[in-house]
Amino acid sequence: MTSEANYVAAAAQQWAATDPLEQWVNAAPQGGKSPLEETIQEYLGEHNPFPDDSRVDVLRRDGTGWDHAKIVERTAVDEWTVEYDDGEQAWRDHHELRPSTAQA
Repeated sequence: MTSEANYVAAAAQQWAATDPLEQWVNAAPQGGKSPLEETIQEYLGEHNPFPDDSRVDVLRRDGTGWDHAKIVERTAVDEWTVEYDDGEQAWRDHHELRPSTAQA
């Protein structure tokens, strides 16, 4: 996974640094800082970084680049249905999505 594909991880880390409860949990002496994937799941439980109808870039399955699509709906905490410009739909998780870089 490239750092470009890590949009949600960056948003989750920023949230964890400013959310009072998350700061308290991470400061606990017995627990220490939460693992990144746990922080991401907690972030996604409270936030939807890809609202319905938003334009996104979707990482190609072979990792060679990005395609443009639109979010149709959020189907789970870490799963969205996307619709490509040709009408094809697919499920994708946060590792495969980022806000669109295409000019409107």
